[in-house]
Amino acid sequence: MAKKRRKTAPSLRREARDPGAIVGAVALALVLAGTALVVDTEAAAAFDAPKRLIALVGIAVAAAATFAFPRTDGTVPAPPLLASPLARRLALGLAAAAFALAFVSALASPRRDIALDAMRSIAIFALLLPLGASRTVAKAGRWLAGVFLASTAVNAVVSILESRNLFHPFPLETFGARQETGAFAGNVGYLALALALAVVLALGLVLTARLPGARLAAGLAGVLFVAALLVNQNLTALTATLAGVAVLLVVLYRRRAILPMAAAVIAAALAVAAYAPLRQRAHELVAAARTNDWDAIVSFRGGAWAAAGEMARERPWLGYGPGTFGAEYVPHRLSAEIRARRRFVAPLMTSSYAEAHCDYLQVFSDAGVPAGLAVVGAVAALFAAIGAAAWRRRTAEAALLFAVVAAGATGALTWFPLQRPVIAVPLLLAAGRAWKISADTADDVGENA
Repeated sequence: MAKKRRKTAPSLRREARDPGAIVGAVALALVLAGTALVVDTEAAAAFDAPKRLIALVGIAVAAAATFAFPRTDGTVPAPPLLASPLARRLALGLAAAAFALAFVSALASPRRDIALDAMRSIAIFALLLPLGASRTVAKAGRWLAGVFLASTAVNAVVSILESRNLFHPFPLETFGARQETGAFAGNVGYLALALALAVVLALGLVLTARLPGARLAAGLAGVLFVAALLVNQNLTALTATLAGVAVLLVVLYRRRAILPMAAAVIAAALAVAAYAPLRQRAHELVAAARTNDWDAIVSFRGGAWAAAGEMARERPWLGYGPGTFGAEYVPHRLSAEIRARRRFVAPLMTSSYAEAHCDYLQVFSDAGVPAGLAVVGAVAALFAAIGAAAWRRRTAEAALLFAVVAAGATGALTWFPLQRPVIAVPLLLAAGRAWKISADTADDVGENA
């Protein structure tokens, strides 16, 4: 017994000498829980304002604790960047180039005050990428994943209760019953995309976790998340979920993935058929497709996309500046209507758009074509790097991260997950960790083994 104490005591002492990682992990856990659950009913923006404040303060604290404290736990430093795979280096270089171009765009913006204010928030949220790649997430990754799943589970329960008109934590003035199930996330779209990430993560734990208790808990949580997804009837989130699940199954089962993938598609179809509101929505989309009503098929996003394209056409090099899409939407939608000789009007009270409803396209409109190409290239390079690592190593963590990032990237095609803290925080942390473990050397992935 004495011999065992001599082996474990140094390890405990090494952990105790890394206060930066501990403080950073606690701060990130509070950010994950706060952005999912905190609401200020006295604020003008009751959901977004407190969540964004918690995220900005918490990320800054986590970054300061992680990067200001020296590494004293005896772990081996990461290998030089130039020794890493080409895709990994490209992802870093293109992301850095996109950030630099966005900053220049803010300085040159015709709406400079808005752009610089948005750029400050972008700079802090961008710290989630190196935090995801840091020792803090390497040490506390499982714990942080548990906080995210637990917080999302609370929202899922509240959303289901709201759909049955059994519990409403606060009165909301909404247009349509489907908009009343956003729980503490506020908006059904934000909650649905968070649920999509949670479904993929929970399924991955069911398939890869070693402890039976962990697999059972993840399975029960997954059922809850799927139920809440159906309640919210968000097609973008359902598509993102299927994309993430498909990536996960292919990486884990290779050629044998065809059967579980077919089962997942059949289960989704049965769920749509069994849940009347979602079945009705599917019928509406089929009817719109038969009449070539593309506005209805894309939920009237055409105006936002057209306005973003018009903005990129008018200022292709640097765009109008980060965060300016909302201010520029109406005049550029009207310009797009003149150019296309058709109307882009949504028949809803919420007919104006503060976001382009496509994160990739909004980079082109806000920061210019070079920045947009850099972002798309960085995402593609990250996919190549983590995809190769997941395929080659067959490790559970690589497969899970690849699937979660794929789900988030799919959701960004027709929504804006990187612009809302409840989705951006877990997604950017996952992207940073995915970049970290995509290195070729074992030293770079050994911290979370």
